Amino acid sequence: MGTLDASVTPPLARFKSAVRLWQVPILAWIVSRVIGCIGLVVWPTAQGKWFNTFGLTYMDGGWYRIIMTIGYPNGSLPNFGTAWPFSPLYPFVADLLTRVGVPVGPSLIFVSWICALFASIGIYELVKRRESETVAKYAVWALALLPGAVGQVLSYSDSMFVAALIWILVVVDRIEQQVKGDGNINRYWWTVGLLVLVVSASRPNGILILPALLLAVWFVQRSFKNAVIVATPSLIFVAIWMIYCHNKTGDALAFIHAKNTWLETTIVDFLSHPFERPAILLHVATFVVVAAVALPAIKKIPLWWHVISFVLLAPSLLLGVEGMARYVSLTAPLLVMVAISLARWSKIYRSVFYVVAGSSFLFLAINVVRSTWVP
Repeated sequence: MGTLDASVTPPLARFKSAVRLWQVPILAWIVSRVIGCIGLVVWPTAQGKWFNTFGLTYMDGGWYRIIMTIGYPNGSLPNFGTAWPFSPLYPFVADLLTRVGVPVGPSLIFVSWICALFASIGIYELVKRRESETVAKYAVWALALLPGAVGQVLSYSDSMFVAALIWILVVVDRIEQQVKGDGNINRYWWTVGLLVLVVSASRPNGILILPALLLAVWFVQRSFKNAVIVATPSLIFVAIWMIYCHNKTGDALAFIHAKNTWLETTIVDFLSHPFERPAILLHVATFVVVAAVALPAIKKIPLWWHVISFVLLAPSLLLGVEGMARYVSLTAPLLVMVAISLARWSKIYRSVFYVVAGSSFLFLAINVVRSTWVP
């Protein structure tokens, strides 16, 4: 009996210790799920239905369901929407659960939510090491409560993308701290390379962060070998993905060209008719407010983090601002700057910021279902 206790207690003790250590990111993750579920599932739809069973798999979740059940379509690209703009890693991972009997919808939701938890823990660890535990808490709540968090509650690839991106920052940050004390850190760069692969394979714009990571290698170690290590996995994926697209459609860039069927609103369109679509007004307002809050901390983060922010935000700002709230929440460096700025605010102003953020999150979640707003 004593032997059994010795084998069971240590893992349980480690679990309890982890929960105590990460209670803030876990709590923020739970609160974010609750707000999202109230808006997406519980809140009455436009038809007055109080419980929307498919609220968490709404919008793009339907495309991921198609990819898992039917696959990507064959033939040349049609003049209507297809599954091709959606990268394969997220539905592939969710499909692994269906192989052991889990239904498609719950599989997609489970993977999204678990990745969101990893993201919450990751940003806490990142900011606590760089700044302080207090600032880390502010970063966690920014990730959890900004309106774009709705994408991490839905069955979207957002959680997988932002979790991998945040842990890239964590690993590179630790490499930078160890590089002077231990020259044998190549294995950590392989970890970065695999995380870049996850970012690249979970969203079409993920590969855009690769130049920023090459800059990181240059600033931290100036090693050509490690630059190759970081770039190789994602470049191999992109090559294979393009070959697959070409074999299925005759177009190696089908995942880009398929977006031509989407109705996009550029920033110029928005400025010409700012009140034409309320959904876009919310997205642009989120970007403007968050950018303004983050601006005072612009010198507090590494230069290559700014490159990540630019490559993730600029294309969306110029080519399609609908969905901008989600892109803001996916840009981890921006959230860190927000937390640093909030740490300088008084408690009442900081509380107002989070209340407005959480209310906007709920408002967007409600209108995703009621008014088919793009989240």
